[in-house]
Amino acid sequence: MNEVFNIIAKRRSIRKYQDKPVERDKIIRIIEAARLAPSASNGQPWRFIVVSDKQLLLKIVKETLGIINQWAASAPVIIVGCSVRKNIITHYLGEVISGIKYHILDMGIALEHLVLEAEELELSTCWVGWFNERKIKRILNIPSLWRVISLITVGYKDPDFIPRTRRRYPLEKILIYKQ
Repeated sequence: MNEVFNIIAKRRSIRKYQDKPVERDKIIRIIEAARLAPSASNGQPWRFIVVSDKQLLLKIVKETLGIINQWAASAPVIIVGCSVRKNIITHYLGEVISGIKYHILDMGIALEHLVLEAEELELSTCWVGWFNERKIKRILNIPSLWRVISLITVGYKDPDFIPRTRRRYPLEKILIYKQ
Protein backbone atom coordinates (compact mmCIF):
# COMPACT_ATOMS: atom_id res chain seq x y z
CA MET A 1 0.00 0.00 0.00
CA ASN A 2 1.14 3.53 -0.64
CA GLU A 3 1.48 6.40 1.80
CA VAL A 4 -1.68 8.20 0.69
CA PHE A 5 -3.80 5.08 1.14
CA ASN A 6 -2.28 4.50 4.59
CA ILE A 7 -3.13 8.06 5.65
CA ILE A 8 -6.70 7.63 4.41
CA ALA A 9 -7.03 4.31 6.23
CA LYS A 10 -5.55 5.72 9.46
CA ARG A 11 -7.53 8.96 9.69
CA ARG A 12 -10.33 9.15 12.27
CA SER A 13 -12.63 11.90 13.48
CA ILE A 14 -11.19 13.06 16.80
CA ARG A 15 -13.45 14.71 19.34
CA LYS A 16 -11.03 15.45 22.18
CA TYR A 17 -7.81 17.41 21.93
CA GLN A 18 -4.76 18.19 24.04
CA ASP A 19 -4.44 21.70 25.44
CA LYS A 20 -1.58 22.44 23.06
CA PRO A 21 -1.42 25.08 20.32
CA VAL A 22 -1.02 24.08 16.69
CA GLU A 23 2.08 25.49 15.05
CA ARG A 24 1.41 28.20 12.46
CA ASP A 25 3.55 26.46 9.82
CA LYS A 26 1.38 23.34 10.12
CA ILE A 27 -1.78 25.41 9.68
CA ILE A 28 -0.28 27.05 6.59
CA ARG A 29 0.68 23.62 5.24
CA ILE A 30 -2.83 22.15 5.58
CA ILE A 31 -4.39 25.24 4.00
CA GLU A 32 -1.86 24.92 1.18
CA ALA A 33 -2.97 21.31 0.66
CA ALA A 34 -6.58 22.52 0.40
CA ARG A 35 -5.57 25.27 -2.01
CA LEU A 36 -4.09 22.68 -4.37
CA ALA A 37 -7.41 20.84 -4.75
CA PRO A 38 -9.09 20.65 -8.14
CA SER A 39 -12.29 22.61 -8.70
CA ALA A 40 -14.96 22.89 -11.37
CA SER A 41 -13.71 25.18 -14.17
CA ASN A 42 -10.77 25.97 -11.85
CA GLY A 43 -13.14 28.29 -9.97
CA GLN A 44 -11.31 27.80 -6.64
CA PRO A 45 -14.32 28.98 -4.61
CA TRP A 46 -12.68 28.35 -1.25
CA ARG A 47 -11.86 30.74 1.56
CA PHE A 48 -10.53 29.54 4.92
CA ILE A 49 -10.86 31.36 8.22
CA VAL A 50 -8.52 30.03 10.91
CA VAL A 51 -9.82 30.65 14.42
CA SER A 52 -7.45 30.08 17.33
CA ASP A 53 -8.60 32.85 19.68
CA LYS A 54 -10.25 30.87 22.49
CA GLN A 55 -13.09 33.34 23.16
CA LEU A 56 -13.99 33.50 19.48
CA LEU A 57 -13.69 29.73 19.19
CA LEU A 58 -16.11 29.26 22.09
CA LYS A 59 -18.63 31.58 20.42
CA ILE A 60 -18.43 29.45 17.29
CA VAL A 61 -18.82 26.21 19.25
CA LYS A 62 -21.93 27.66 20.89
CA GLU A 63 -23.48 27.86 17.41
CA THR A 64 -22.84 24.23 16.51
CA LEU A 65 -26.47 23.42 17.28
CA GLY A 66 -26.66 21.14 20.18
CA ILE A 67 -24.95 19.55 23.09
CA ILE A 68 -23.45 16.82 20.90
CA ASN A 69 -20.83 19.20 19.46
CA GLN A 70 -19.66 20.79 22.71
CA TRP A 71 -16.55 18.60 22.52
CA ALA A 72 -15.32 21.03 19.82
CA ALA A 73 -14.42 23.52 22.57
CA SER A 74 -11.36 21.38 23.34
CA ALA A 75 -9.90 22.06 19.87
CA PRO A 76 -7.17 24.72 19.76
CA VAL A 77 -8.16 25.62 16.18
CA ILE A 78 -11.32 25.66 14.12
CA ILE A 79 -11.04 26.20 10.39
CA VAL A 80 -14.17 27.68 8.86
CA GLY A 81 -14.43 26.52 5.26
CA CYS A 82 -16.34 29.03 3.13
CA SER A 83 -17.22 29.09 -0.53
CA VAL A 84 -17.61 32.06 -2.83
CA ARG A 85 -19.74 31.45 -5.89
CA LYS A 86 -17.99 33.64 -8.44
CA ASN A 87 -17.93 31.67 -11.68
CA ILE A 88 -21.21 32.49 -13.43
CA ILE A 89 -21.12 29.53 -15.82
CA THR A 90 -20.05 26.89 -13.29
CA HIS A 91 -21.58 28.14 -10.07
CA TYR A 92 -24.88 29.45 -11.40
CA LEU A 93 -25.70 28.21 -14.91
CA GLY A 94 -24.06 24.83 -14.32
CA GLU A 95 -26.04 24.39 -11.13
CA VAL A 96 -29.32 25.13 -12.94
CA ILE A 97 -28.51 22.69 -15.76
CA SER A 98 -27.08 19.82 -13.70
CA GLY A 99 -28.63 20.39 -10.29
CA ILE A 100 -25.15 20.03 -8.77
CA LYS A 101 -23.84 22.73 -6.44
CA TYR A 102 -20.27 22.69 -7.67
CA HIS A 103 -19.02 25.17 -5.07
CA ILE A 104 -20.06 22.75 -2.31
CA LEU A 105 -18.53 19.79 -4.12
CA ASP A 106 -15.31 21.77 -4.62
CA MET A 107 -15.19 22.66 -0.92
CA GLY A 108 -15.59 19.00 0.02
CA ILE A 109 -12.59 18.10 -2.12
CA ALA A 110 -10.48 20.94 -0.70
CA LEU A 111 -11.41 20.18 2.91
CA GLU A 112 -10.63 16.50 2.46
CA HIS A 113 -7.19 17.49 1.15
CA LEU A 114 -6.86 19.61 4.31
CA VAL A 115 -7.76 16.83 6.77
CA LEU A 116 -5.52 14.29 5.03
CA GLU A 117 -2.54 16.64 5.14
CA ALA A 118 -3.32 17.30 8.81
CA GLU A 119 -3.14 13.55 9.42
CA GLU A 120 0.22 13.45 7.63
CA LEU A 121 1.45 16.18 10.02
CA GLU A 122 0.21 14.18 13.06
CA LEU A 123 -2.66 16.57 13.64
CA SER A 124 -6.17 15.35 14.28
CA THR A 125 -9.36 16.76 12.80
CA CYS A 126 -13.10 16.41 12.81
CA TRP A 127 -15.69 17.76 10.40
CA VAL A 128 -18.56 19.69 11.98
CA GLY A 129 -21.46 20.16 9.61
CA TRP A 130 -24.23 21.02 12.01
CA PHE A 131 -24.11 24.75 12.81
CA ASN A 132 -26.02 28.01 12.56
CA GLU A 133 -24.48 29.57 9.48
CA ARG A 134 -26.13 32.97 9.95
CA LYS A 135 -24.77 33.37 13.48
CA ILE A 136 -21.28 32.15 12.57
CA LYS A 137 -21.19 34.61 9.68
CA ARG A 138 -22.12 37.39 12.11
CA ILE A 139 -19.54 36.34 14.72
CA LEU A 140 -16.72 36.26 12.14
CA ASN A 141 -17.97 39.15 10.00
CA ILE A 142 -18.10 36.90 6.93
CA PRO A 143 -19.30 38.61 3.72
CA SER A 144 -22.93 37.99 2.83
CA LEU A 145 -22.14 36.33 -0.53
CA TRP A 146 -19.92 33.71 1.11
CA ARG A 147 -21.37 30.39 2.32
CA VAL A 148 -20.06 28.59 5.38
CA ILE A 149 -19.80 24.99 4.18
CA SER A 150 -18.12 23.24 7.10
CA LEU A 151 -16.15 23.70 10.29
CA ILE A 152 -13.05 21.59 10.84
CA THR A 153 -11.58 21.19 14.31
CA VAL A 154 -7.79 20.82 14.33
CA GLY A 155 -5.42 19.88 17.12
CA TYR A 156 -3.38 17.19 18.79
CA LYS A 157 -5.44 14.19 19.87
CA ASP A 158 -5.91 13.71 23.58
CA PRO A 159 -4.09 10.41 24.29
CA ASP A 160 -7.01 9.22 26.44
CA PHE A 161 -9.55 9.64 23.63
CA ILE A 162 -10.48 6.42 21.86
CA PRO A 163 -12.21 7.01 18.51
CA ARG A 164 -15.25 4.95 17.63
CA THR A 165 -14.66 1.80 15.65
CA ARG A 166 -14.89 2.59 11.97
CA ARG A 167 -17.62 0.58 10.29
CA ARG A 168 -17.59 0.49 6.51
CA TYR A 169 -19.64 -1.50 4.05
CA PRO A 170 -17.71 -4.29 2.37
CA LEU A 171 -16.39 -3.44 -1.08
CA GLU A 172 -18.81 -5.93 -2.65
CA LYS A 173 -21.75 -3.84 -1.43
CA ILE A 174 -20.58 -0.54 -2.94
CA LEU A 175 -18.67 -1.56 -6.07
CA ILE A 176 -20.46 -2.25 -9.34
CA TYR A 177 -18.45 -3.28 -12.40
CA LYS A 178 -20.03 -2.96 -15.83
CA GLN A 179 -17.86 -4.91 -18.25
